[in-house]
Amino acid sequence: MSHTAVIIEQGHHNVDETTQQILSLANSLGDETSIVIFQPDNANLSEKFTNLNCDQIYALKIDSVHGTTLPDDIVISSLEWFCKDKNVDLILITKSAWSLNIAPRLAFRNKAAYAHDCIDIKIQGNNLSCVRPVYGGNALAQISIPADTPKVATVRAGVGQISEKVSNKIVPVIELEPEIKAKDLRVKILKTVTEAPEGPDLSKAEIVVAGGRGLGGPEPFEKLRELARVLGGAVGASRAACDAGWIDHNFQIGLTGKTVTPNVYLSFGISGASQHMAGCSGSRNIVSINSDKNANIFKDSKYGVVGDWNIVLPAFTAAARELVNEN
Repeated sequence: MSHTAVIIEQGHHNVDETTQQILSLANSLGDETSIVIFQPDNANLSEKFTNLNCDQIYALKIDSVHGTTLPDDIVISSLEWFCKDKNVDLILITKSAWSLNIAPRLAFRNKAAYAHDCIDIKIQGNNLSCVRPVYGGNALAQISIPADTPKVATVRAGVGQISEKVSNKIVPVIELEPEIKAKDLRVKILKTVTEAPEGPDLSKAEIVVAGGRGLGGPEPFEKLRELARVLGGAVGASRAACDAGWIDHNFQIGLTGKTVTPNVYLSFGISGASQHMAGCSGSRNIVSINSDKNANIFKDSKYGVVGDWNIVLPAFTAAARELVNEN
């Protein structure tokens, strides 16, 4: 009997669409399916996780002396203990900045195979087949892992169908106090400061307005935020813009950032390097504004405008505001 566990990111206490999609994937792969959450106080967990199609929810209780935000070493140590205690065959985690730090190190601790940024996982014969993009999304690699090997995989957001809820099903919530190794008690996080994004979550937004190196500085991102507010979308950026300090790395889209699959992806001053396109190539409609007519991003764009963003962006925002007001 195989056991698949879906790990919910620390600090997240609800099941969103992405988690439901991964849960649906987990149900197709294992005989027993669990959800694992880091929750010092599991009051009302049953209400938040009602009617889910899983066997149980494990609430990992970590002593508050370690802080409200747990250091990665403590998270990994507790998950290492959990996998061994509950004989978990497969760990699934949403691909995020958090899981990029956790998943490969957890796989190493458990002597498990690791598959990163999967867009499909299925059983083929006696093996688990994991499909992931490579070469900046220009090709797909299929990784075959023997069934009897422990496995850890991160899954790209937006993959698969949302798990159907089971009416009147009460999923048991089981409290666990994991054993944490002494060598992992080296760090305590005193305070975490992040820039709170406006509007919808970038990875789930239906409209994304993104800027790159071609904008020339941090000030233009205020104008992108204005357009995003008009359209009800989210702001994103290329790695070059983030590395330059123009916008926080939480907004980075690309191979080493977030993956987005909006209905409309508006890019301003982004050249379209393969690493960036790996994070937005799943967009249904890419609209690009760039002063370089030979910019690579035009190859993947449904619509393109060759021009100075200083001229195009204000006119675009005014037209969008007029259309929104009319409707």
